Amino acid sequence: MMVLQRMKTNRTAIRKSFVLGLCLLLTPFAFAAIDMQAHVASDEGKDAYTDYTSKQTAYYTGSWSFDVLYNLQGDALFGELNALMGRTCRIAGSDFSYGSLRKNYVKVDRDLNAQGKIIGYYDGQQMNGAWGSGYNREHTWPQSKGANKSIPMGHDMQSVRPTSTSVNSERGNTAYGEGSSYYDPDDVEIDNSAYKSVNMGTYRGDAARVILYDYIVYGEAGGHKSSLYNGNAQLLSKLGGKGVFESLRVLLKWHMQDPPSLTEMVRNDGAQDYQGNRNPFIDYPELAIQMLRNNSNLTTYEVSYRIKETASPRYQYTLTDGFVTYLTAANGTHPEQVSVTGGQAQYDATLGRLIVKNITGNLTITTDTATSTEIIATDAAITIYTIMGVKACETTEGELHNALQQLGAGTYILRQGNNSRKVVR
Repeated sequence: MMVLQRMKTNRTAIRKSFVLGLCLLLTPFAFAAIDMQAHVASDEGKDAYTDYTSKQTAYYTGSWSFDVLYNLQGDALFGELNALMGRTCRIAGSDFSYGSLRKNYVKVDRDLNAQGKIIGYYDGQQMNGAWGSGYNREHTWPQSKGANKSIPMGHDMQSVRPTSTSVNSERGNTAYGEGSSYYDPDDVEIDNSAYKSVNMGTYRGDAARVILYDYIVYGEAGGHKSSLYNGNAQLLSKLGGKGVFESLRVLLKWHMQDPPSLTEMVRNDGAQDYQGNRNPFIDYPELAIQMLRNNSNLTTYEVSYRIKETASPRYQYTLTDGFVTYLTAANGTHPEQVSVTGGQAQYDATLGRLIVKNITGNLTITTDTATSTEIIATDAAITIYTIMGVKACETTEGELHNALQQLGAGTYILRQGNNSRKVVR
């Protein structure tokens, strides 16, 4: 068993009220739940993150709520995501084209640090948002491999990205991957002085999530396909040097080791405003491995949690390569100590960031708070707060379902004794 704990031992413990803690979840503490590429703790970043969580919650409702999707795997999960994309994506409409992307990048790829500027793909470069100022449109799924600009897949805002002319030319139509004959975004130098370099992350995860997106929107699995179906968007037949990704393992490795950034989240909101649909793998990274784990080329292990905190993302399965997750309590703090069995791990208690790798078996994550258990009577009061920290009502465990039904769809924090939990409905 590997035990990881905070490096600083002289930390003063400060107890905050529950409501204050909820407010902090939307300030610097909230940002610890994502591996942001920029704008850490800025006012613009806080506002953008608040907008993001609101739009995210509103999009996944009913049979497409996260609670439902989280319990699905394989083709069944693909089918639900595919149906959601077909229901909400407007890209096939006459108002959308390869040309219409040009005037909308300034709204979708906006740089929170500078009005009228956009962030370039692969290198993070700050660029003038006006078309004709020296950037190109990058088909992450190349035109020559199925995403011709004349069809919806070839002018989808989620996957056709603005990038500098030189970087665009360097990639061409090369498949993503780590081998010498593949294109690796990690080889591109990040070029944006407004970014915090320590949180810059990588564009590996971004690339993986776009390819996954193209597959669930335009591909088919288990007989599930929407009116947007494109036979060239079949991910499982597009692996290797002649395809779009070296392998499923590399794709999932990139995705799970490089969590979605605030930059991606802001862009996901903008793309939804433009064409109606979101990228689910930015919103809920856990779903990718659940959808693909039954592939015969993948070896996966189960992940168990003995924690009181929220794990974000909360992976149920992992590859040998592992993943990155963030552990955050309801009051915005992070556990002092984390124990991991089944693999190697690194833990940053300041950020709550847990990196697990070299998995050898089923993984168990345990925090120092897990053994601290409060016995609560079943009829003990439950206080329900909105995600903004506003008290909504009080109820009991027996009446909880009815209370949530009356409150309607949204994200809520439930407080019972010293225990807290998040509910999304």
